Amino acid sequence: MTSKLPTLIVSISLLGVPSAGLGGWSCGIDSSLLPQVYSLDVVDGQLRAIVGQKVSVILGEDDEWTVGPSAEIPVKHDSVNGETCMTPAPDEDWLNAYRATALRDPNFEQKIGVCASGSGKRWGGISFYGGEGIWGVGGIVEENTTTGAVRYYRPRALLDYSTSHLTYFGNRLWIGTAYYGECGTSVGNGLFSAYFANDSMYADWAFDSCGFLVSDMLVHSDALWIATEMGLSKVTRSNDRYKKFDWTNFVPTTDENQPMREVTCDQLYEELFRSVDLASAPPNDSGHPYGQLWDRVSRLRPNFAWQYVRKLNGLEPQPDGEQEQ
Repeated sequence: MTSKLPTLIVSISLLGVPSAGLGGWSCGIDSSLLPQVYSLDVVDGQLRAIVGQKVSVILGEDDEWTVGPSAEIPVKHDSVNGETCMTPAPDEDWLNAYRATALRDPNFEQKIGVCASGSGKRWGGISFYGGEGIWGVGGIVEENTTTGAVRYYRPRALLDYSTSHLTYFGNRLWIGTAYYGECGTSVGNGLFSAYFANDSMYADWAFDSCGFLVSDMLVHSDALWIATEMGLSKVTRSNDRYKKFDWTNFVPTTDENQPMREVTCDQLYEELFRSVDLASAPPNDSGHPYGQLWDRVSRLRPNFAWQYVRKLNGLEPQPDGEQEQ
């Protein structure tokens, strides 16, 4: 295990990445051929990432990754099945305006399964099951810890999805989204970074994150760490006056001397789409894994998809946003 292998997919498979079921995902998404990081925690002051079945990596004080002791993937309940962390009264006026029958519908559900706090506020992310006739409406609940006042935020991007993870960092609320249905946990609307201004919440998609489905988030050593089906992202406050945060993305390798390597999102996606293993993987209940990946990359990273198709057809890349007439 000391040499790097030519393709990302082969490298990941040799790490012993478990099947999708072991990661808490069913037929909704197949993560077995992706560089998923399953969970994060801090052990003896150092960040530990679980990257495969009984495989962990540790980030040392010198910012170097090393292979850690054998560790099991922890069993984690998703936000729709875990314990409730807030029980606010429903926002009846908004729900009645959005769909008048919502509160009287026995198939309507709303649960606050993940919470975060900071700057004198506490927030809860709304989750709901979306299958077999059951439905809900996504959003964020805010509680003022001094006055106890509660208000709801319902940005359009969150309405159809549950909040799977919630963390407060850098004066922003970081929101992982998912869809909980009959087929298990599926990709929602990606990862959002929300800020508050003018008595409103503005939720922007975190474009610099490679992943689309969050498996864990935590704050450690002045950085936000986000584990997804596409590896691990590190977010730090930026010294650049024109941007708020700096991002670094990592994926597992089979090199014991360098068990995590830095990648750009475009580099990672291209490696995956050129993988023979991914292209030849058999279908699951939701389709072929290759097609599932293309669907979410092209939906949430359309510029990459456009540039990649140009490249496959021998065309030169164009600056972002510029398309030929």
